[in-house]
Parts: sequence; structure tokens; C-alpha cells
Amino acid sequence: MIEKVAFAVISLVVLLLLPPLLDGISRKIKAILQARQGPSLLQTYYDISSLLSMEPMLPTDRLGFIVAPYVAFAAALSAGLVLPFGNFIPVAFTGDIFVFLYVLAIFSISMMIAGFLVNNTYANAGANREMMIILSVEPILGVALGIFALKTHSLSISGILMNLTLTPSVILAFIFLAYFIYVECAFIPFDVAEAETEILEGPFVEYSGRLLGIFKWAMLIKRVVLIWLFVSFLVLPIMKNIVDITSLHGAVVTLIAQLVMLFLFYAMSAVIEATTARMKITPILKQNTIIFAAGLIALAIASVGL
Repeated sequence: MIEKVAFAVISLVVLLLLPPLLDGISRKIKAILQARQGPSLLQTYYDISSLLSMEPMLPTDRLGFIVAPYVAFAAALSAGLVLPFGNFIPVAFTGDIFVFLYVLAIFSISMMIAGFLVNNTYANAGANREMMIILSVEPILGVALGIFALKTHSLSISGILMNLTLTPSVILAFIFLAYFIYVECAFIPFDVAEAETEILEGPFVEYSGRLLGIFKWAMLIKRVVLIWLFVSFLVLPIMKNIVDITSLHGAVVTLIAQLVMLFLFYAMSAVIEATTARMKITPILKQNTIIFAAGLIALAIASVGL
């Protein structure tokens, strides 16, 4: 019982408190690569706490505009609660993989609503781009998870993790999943929906104060959740062959391995962001379509047992 409580607390710390630190580390890495001093590692904490302490200025009284940040925050947190932390999954049940997909969609819909409910060209453009990105990249996630489910005969995240073995189609699924996560996290060069220097953060342009702080925090949580999904699928199937992950020692070692992989993924993303330029929306859509087509081929390969 005590172990479950401890891992529950750790999961909340990872989901709520770690994202701003990872963003601070990412900003520092990019600054070093660009020969700048950069902000403090804790700067994102300061930024979010400052925004949360301010009253927002509302450009519209529409309820959807006000509620959207809270919905996005709840969706990001809910998605994280169905993922494993060591050997502990806060909310686990058959078919939870579909819940993960649904709450991710809710997050994206809340961003689109935020952009469409105001009379602002930049916000509308950002919402349109978000919609196009989601429609083109979400099928890639569906293909990757479909391959995992097909190879493990399970629709639960825990079932997939416990039964996943390495095959050619599974390797391809990991590649597709990594690509999806990078795009969905809106890292450069795929940050076209916000594009600070082009459309002034798109859907967020009319937000301020507490509402902007909640949206920013939710976006950081979503990034950690998506990367955590990838590292969990990567780490747990390996660790189960090395340690007894059902034991406390094995669970702790597995959690540490997940955290290390999380930091490495974030660090690699920072390096890519510092050395690449933003793509245009049309090439991104074409690229997503090509990768989805390749994913369908991989799914066909998985269906014949490879």
C-alpha cells in the first residue's frame, strides 16, 4: 500500500512539476549551442508562476475560450495517468489505449477552440494549422499503436508492455511513434501552429495571465506525457528481461531508466531545435502523409507475422 502511494506521488511529481524543469534544461541547451548565456534552469517555473498570479484580460466572454485552458490541462494530466511509472499505473483498465487517444484529441480540440473563438487572424491561422497537423499526424500514432496491439494481442497499455517483443514491424512502429511524438510536441521544425515569430503563438495570442499560464503548463505536461509513452514502450519490455519489475527494487530501477530516457529525449529534441529552421505547413502535411502510407505497409507486415 505504501509503495503504491509513493509511486502515485512520484507520478504526480513527474507530470506536474518536472515539465517546467525539462523546458528550462531544453532552453539552456539551446542557448549553449547558440553561444548564448540563456535563462536560468528554473526560468520556466518563474514564468508560469508569474502568469498564474495575474488576472487575464478577456477578448471575448465566450465560455469555450475561458474553459479551453482548463480542459487542455485536464486532458494532458489524464493522458499521463494511464501510463506506467515503474511498475505502477495510476489508472489501468482494458482498452485504456483508446482513452489515451481520446484525451490527446481533446487537448488538440481545446487548442483549436481557443483559436477559433476569437476574432484574431493569427489565432485563427494557428487553429487552422493545428487542425491540419492533427488530421495528418494522428493516423501515424494509430498505426504505431495498432502494430503494438496486433503483435501483443492486447488493447491495454500494461498488456502491450508486458508482451511486446522485437520484430521488424515493431522496430518500424517505434520509428513511427518517435516521429509522431516529435511532431505532436510541436518541437521545431514542426511548431507551425504556434510559430512565435510568424503568427505570435497562434491559438495563444489572445490569452494572458492565469489562462495563458495554465495553457503553457498544459502544453509542457503534454510533451512529457507523449515522451513518457515512448520511453515506457522502449524501457519496460527491456527491463522485464533484466530485473523483476514486480518487485520494489525492479520498479525503482525501471522508473530511473524511464527518467533517464526522458531527459535524453528532451536533450536530443533541444539539439534538433537549435540547429533546424521551422518548416512550412504544406511540406509537413506531405511528409506526414508519406509516413502514414509507410505505416500502413508496416501494419500489413505485422499482420503476416513479421
